[in-house]
Amino acid sequence: MNYKRNFLNQNFSLDKSIYLDKASSHHLLKVLRKKEGDEVEFFDGQGKSCIALISKIHKSEMELKVISLLEEDPRSGISIDLGQSLIKNDPFNWTLQKATELGVKFFSPLFSERSVIRLKENSITNKMNKWNLIARGACEQCGENWLPIIEKPMDLKTWAEKSRSDTKIVLYPESEMKISDIDIGSSVSLAVGPEGDFTKMEIDSLTGIGFIPVTIGKRILRAETATVSALSVLRFAANEF
Repeated sequence: MNYKRNFLNQNFSLDKSIYLDKASSHHLLKVLRKKEGDEVEFFDGQGKSCIALISKIHKSEMELKVISLLEEDPRSGISIDLGQSLIKNDPFNWTLQKATELGVKFFSPLFSERSVIRLKENSITNKMNKWNLIARGACEQCGENWLPIIEKPMDLKTWAEKSRSDTKIVLYPESEMKISDIDIGSSVSLAVGPEGDFTKMEIDSLTGIGFIPVTIGKRILRAETATVSALSVLRFAANEF
């Protein structure tokens, strides 16, 4: 039986009762039209999932009982830390959605010299809440049981200096080395620039701390297209596709 998957930010175990408040029950009741006796699949974003039976609905609140635990899903494949420069909202949100579907472990929004988006401190919390909802929705849709760790926006240099990945690459159209020329390790940090790409000074700075500039072809791609293309290449290079 196929179940509509739902994120649950709770620990669960066999026979445990789960209580959902009005806000958490809204989608199940109002959108999916669930009723008492129906079964629902939950995942916790950390590799675990379960099937729960709706045992009681009172007004807009819901009580469920865990009736089976599904096989735990270990995180597999190469570990990818995506450093994505901030771009306009719609393409940025789309990039996050697709990066989640492609299994990135870390998603790091970056301030770079040519970023057109400048977030104020008081808006960052709202942005991160929105980003986490997008990632949850992507996991619900694609069957991924691991949520990416979405970092607080930081500047490019801070992100690059804390990278400990085996392979560090930055997309740069003027590079003579293709991304397919790189030997991929078990962990990869991938830096993707904004509209207009990184500046030459930023590329030189990244190169100085071990990042390899690579190109993904002669075509001029939108930032969000470049990200998805590069992530797909990395998965292919690691024999995951």
